[in-house]
Amino acid sequence: MSWLAPIGVLLAIVILVVMAWKGFNIVIIAPFAAVLIILTNGMEFQTAFFAGKGAYLTAVGGFITSYLPIFILGALLGKYLEDSKATVSIANAIFKLVGKDSPMKVMVAISIIAAVLTYGGISLFIVIFTVVALCRPIFKELNLPWCLVMVPMIYGGTTFTMTMVPGVPSIQNVIPTQLGTTLTAAPLMSIVISLVSATYGYFMMKYELKRMVATGETYSESGQVVDLGDTSKVPPFFLAILPMLVLIIIIFVGSAMKIPNLVVPALLVAVVLAALCLNPYIPNQLKTLNAGATNSLLPIIFTAAAAGVGAVVFASPGFQVLQVGMSAAPGGALTQIPIITGFISMVTASASGALGIVIPTFGQTWIAAGIDPQVVHRISSLSSAVFSAMPHSGFLFSCMAVFGVRHKDVYRQMFLFGLCGGFLCLMVALLMAVTIY
Repeated sequence: MSWLAPIGVLLAIVILVVMAWKGFNIVIIAPFAAVLIILTNGMEFQTAFFAGKGAYLTAVGGFITSYLPIFILGALLGKYLEDSKATVSIANAIFKLVGKDSPMKVMVAISIIAAVLTYGGISLFIVIFTVVALCRPIFKELNLPWCLVMVPMIYGGTTFTMTMVPGVPSIQNVIPTQLGTTLTAAPLMSIVISLVSATYGYFMMKYELKRMVATGETYSESGQVVDLGDTSKVPPFFLAILPMLVLIIIIFVGSAMKIPNLVVPALLVAVVLAALCLNPYIPNQLKTLNAGATNSLLPIIFTAAAAGVGAVVFASPGFQVLQVGMSAAPGGALTQIPIITGFISMVTASASGALGIVIPTFGQTWIAAGIDPQVVHRISSLSSAVFSAMPHSGFLFSCMAVFGVRHKDVYRQMFLFGLCGGFLCLMVALLMAVTIY
């Protein structure tokens, strides 16, 4: 059984990837993978799956209980901005500033739109629908290959604004605050790696555009056609961006004052402000509220299902065997942070799901080993994002469904921008941790 246990854990990862590639939902494949780990590791089924410490369903319920308010408020804010056409107002202002008369200008503008919305706390699922609606007519006009839309979507929406920029209210930046840190933890490191990510992404975007144009591929219709409706009446730019601006200001001021658990009240203020300021542009407040709350459920269920697999992995004897090898890596506790966080992120393909397991389990151990809490926060958050860029990521399948692109088209960009670009930033962060912190 000793050799079978770690093999069972690794086999579960392979099955997760293959079944996801075949189109199975994470809600189906996650418990299947958990059961495989339980059986191959000789764990007592009732305790390991249903009700014990580290059990699959216990972890699923615990994640939902801990982070449901953040998911609901983030979805509500996104829905208010979507229904009021505030997202259109923000996009129009960016297009006016950058221009849209050349392919590269369009790619840069879409990247900035995705970055502004995600940094402002808007759910990626809202951003996906915004981007597909804005890009389709422009890509058609410029006759650009539709699969290229994934480049600015992934670059602007899932790289530096996910775990790097100081103060970002993403769930991946919120979970590590359990260590007593703030959303602006390790600000110098955050700024440097954000610049590295943005620079790498810009030149990679130029390369991908040139590569696709050279193939001679042109625009073809695929995916969902999202109608923005009547865009003649949109809120002014300042009013459109005000809720997100206030959210970021509260986070920065609160972080400077060392106020804990800041993101929920900050998001609540932003939602209330959006409901009041954008009221003249919202056709039906009740419909927006109900839809926003409903929109929060699938993302948190998908993430919780992935977190459940991570919990079973952590509790398994096979992981203890693998952990011995991870702990023996040169660099001590500092290198354990990306290795262990990265391993669980690869299993779950969910940055927040992995962090929900890793931070409570190992966070204080790493701090006790002499690592600055801010460094633990930033590197664990960054590592979770880098190594969750896996072929079985839920975000990848959402993009396939909405944009109508192939798995390899989405994953190529996730690999180039998320995994390769993110790994470069991780190396810079580790170097800074050794030399500065």
